[in-house]
Amino acid sequence: MENIQLKNFIKSCCMIVREKEGFITYEIKTKDVHRDEDHKIQVMTIGPENEEPIKSVLLLGQTGAGKTCVINAMINFLFGVDFDDNFRFQLKDQVYRDNLLQVESQTEYITAYIVYHQAGMAQECNYMLIDTPGFGNTRENEEKVLMERVAHFLKNDYGINDLNCIALVTKANENRISVNLLNILEDFTSVFESNIGDITQLLATFASDDTSVIEDIMNHAKVQFVNLYQLDNYPLYASHCDNASQRDRHVYLQCRWDRMQAEYSRFFNELQISTPVSLKNMRDLRQEEKLLEETKTTLMLVVKHTADLITTINFQKKALNKVAEDTNEITCTNIEVNRIVEKSSLIEGFHAHNCEICLKTCINFCEDSSNRTAALAGTGTGVGTAAFTGVGSAVGAGALMGAEVGVFGGPVGVAIGGGIGTVIGLTAGLTVGLMKRKTSTRCPIGFSGICSNSGCSHDMALHKIEKEKYVICELPKEKFDHREKLKYDDLMDQMKELETKIEMNTKKLHDLEKELTTQVIALVKHTHKINELGMRQEALCPKSLIDEIILDERKNSQYVELLQMLKRAVMLMLDPQGHD
Repeated sequence: MENIQLKNFIKSCCMIVREKEGFITYEIKTKDVHRDEDHKIQVMTIGPENEEPIKSVLLLGQTGAGKTCVINAMINFLFGVDFDDNFRFQLKDQVYRDNLLQVESQTEYITAYIVYHQAGMAQECNYMLIDTPGFGNTRENEEKVLMERVAHFLKNDYGINDLNCIALVTKANENRISVNLLNILEDFTSVFESNIGDITQLLATFASDDTSVIEDIMNHAKVQFVNLYQLDNYPLYASHCDNASQRDRHVYLQCRWDRMQAEYSRFFNELQISTPVSLKNMRDLRQEEKLLEETKTTLMLVVKHTADLITTINFQKKALNKVAEDTNEITCTNIEVNRIVEKSSLIEGFHAHNCEICLKTCINFCEDSSNRTAALAGTGTGVGTAAFTGVGSAVGAGALMGAEVGVFGGPVGVAIGGGIGTVIGLTAGLTVGLMKRKTSTRCPIGFSGICSNSGCSHDMALHKIEKEKYVICELPKEKFDHREKLKYDDLMDQMKELETKIEMNTKKLHDLEKELTTQVIALVKHTHKINELGMRQEALCPKSLIDEIILDERKNSQYVELLQMLKRAVMLMLDPQGHD
């Protein structure tokens, strides 16, 4: 940059932090554009913002490797500071929290400096220099924590879409490579899903001597990198007063400065033509992988809910069938027979022996004992009947009749009437005798003892002789059972409740089936998207993913059955024609 431009930059964006023997160190004022305290990530800008493309450099290295000094040297190089300038730039090395009492080292943060292009800079682009915390050799899981934070930075949008360089900063005189460094490089390959060797540059600091040792060590460890840069940053802040007594020192430092600048110039020129790794693709890949995992989790949850709901519906249907069977067995009305005991008249000449205790007729159609004399006198002609039953009454009646019809009065009339009465009595007696001939059987009324007829066990003397017999009439009557009705109503309520639950659960089941379809489609979509990004060594197959889930859930037959169904659906989606 021209002196006038540098002066303007210093005036507007810098503050003096050190001044000695006319040599000034300016701290560049930065503007915070993003700060994530949880992950200790901060993004700062230098200079006025513009729309030029950004070239990004991520620096990695052990504690003490000199990453902060390298970034300061890059800042001075980008702003065109010459060896003879009486000032240098540096970035602040502390982080001030909201509470000014809390001050932390800048090196504890992942700090991204966006250096916006300004008039007079060599390259027409912006730069993002990403400083990371140094990792040690002894602290456990240090590289894991660091990688988690760096991966979080790369996977989220902090202002860059491409990573142009991973600058591996190590001391030139290092005689071994740490296991932590190898682990971190391996983790980076995993994060990017590809080899990072094509964008890795080896920056050997403190390179005042031969650097072939570190190069051999890296090659032996099979660490891939594009170029080795020998960085001797000592002249950056070294005092070099131009006087006669220190002329040799001045020339010496000038030589080292020029060599340092030549290496940084080579580095930034190489940065212009390097092929970057797309962070956007990596973020898209990570996002799709995250969505895929969420889809698998959701799919399995829906499968479990579906299987459980099917079990519930089947149980409710069995319960409904049982309640329906119980309902069909209930009869709320019964036919009750009312037994009414009545008496019915017997035909003339018979009587019945009725037990008043049992209210039943023990002997039915027994001969009438009052007809016994007529039966004995009656022959086949009925004359006896006339003599014994008819004459007495008939003579009196005949006398009257004779008196009426006879022309004779007095004794003569009586004699004539008696004759007529005799004839009438004979006729009546004949008739009655003929009718009563069948009552010749003797009546057992004189018997005594216990009755054994029709289940009666009472004394015959207690039986009543009547011209009527007992008749039992059975009258059917419908009787309503209120208790059974209550049971019936309760079962009907249970049936309605079960039917409602089954209907509701069936609707839920249909919704779950739709959700299963949605998740299967999402599974296929995310799998295809991951394969399209082309950053994985092996392509994913949605059918294989379901097979993995089936293997995990093989103990539950219902889950497996549903997953097998979904697997067939996936196969049809992948191959509608049904080909292998």
